[in-house]
Amino acid sequence: MDNVWLTAAIVGVPLLAGLGLIGALVRRILNNPDIPNGVAAVLGVAALLCVAPTILNLAIKLPGGTEVSLVREQLQTQTQQIKADVGEQGADVKGQIVALRRRVEALEKATRVAAAPAAAPLETDANKNKVVVVLYVAEQKDLAKQMQDYLLQQGYSANAVYTDFAELSDANHLASGTVAFVSAESNASLRNDVEKVLRTKFPQVQTAVDASSPKITSGAIQVRLF
Repeated sequence: MDNVWLTAAIVGVPLLAGLGLIGALVRRILNNPDIPNGVAAVLGVAALLCVAPTILNLAIKLPGGTEVSLVREQLQTQTQQIKADVGEQGADVKGQIVALRRRVEALEKATRVAAAPAAAPLETDANKNKVVVVLYVAEQKDLAKQMQDYLLQQGYSANAVYTDFAELSDANHLASGTVAFVSAESNASLRNDVEKVLRTKFPQVQTAVDASSPKITSGAIQVRLF
C-alpha cells in the first residue's frame, strides 16, 4: 500500500503542481488586458502536450503486484482489435482473390474449348472471291433479291441488277420463268457450282439453262431470271 501512495505522490504531486502553476498563469493572462487572450490558449495547449506522455504512461502497482494503467491498456486493446480486424479483412480479400483467379482460369479454359472448332476454315471463306451477278426482269425482283441474299450468306460476292435483256438476241431471250446460268467457258466449273447451290434452295431453278458465252470476258457468273 505504501508503494501505491509513493507512486501516486511521485507522479501526481508534480503533475498537479505544474497544472496549478499553468492555471495561475492563464488566470493572470486573462485578467491582464495588455496580454492577448490567445496567449492563454497557446499556454493551455502547451501544458496538455507536456503532461500527455505522463498521463499515457501513468501506471499504478497494486499490493498484489498487479500494474494498472487504464490509458495504456485501452490503447493496447484498441491496437489489438485493429490488428484482428485487419487480419480478418486480409484473409477475406485473399479468399476473394483466390476465387477470382479460379473463375478466370475456368473462363480461359472454356474460351479455348469453344474457340477450337472455329480454328477450322469456314466453307464460306472459299467463296469470297467468286462473283455472281443476278440479272432480273421486273417480275422476278423478289426472287432475285432472295438469291442475292442467299449467295451472300454462302460467302459469294453477289449483286442483283435489274434489266430488260434488250441487249440479248431473240435466240438468247428465253421464256418467262426460265433461269439461265451463263459464264465464260473458262468458268464452267464455277458456273456449275453456283447452279447446284441455287437448285438446293430455290425450286424455280429446276427450269434452268446452262450455257457458255464468248461475249462474257469477266470472271463473273451470270444468273439470268427471265
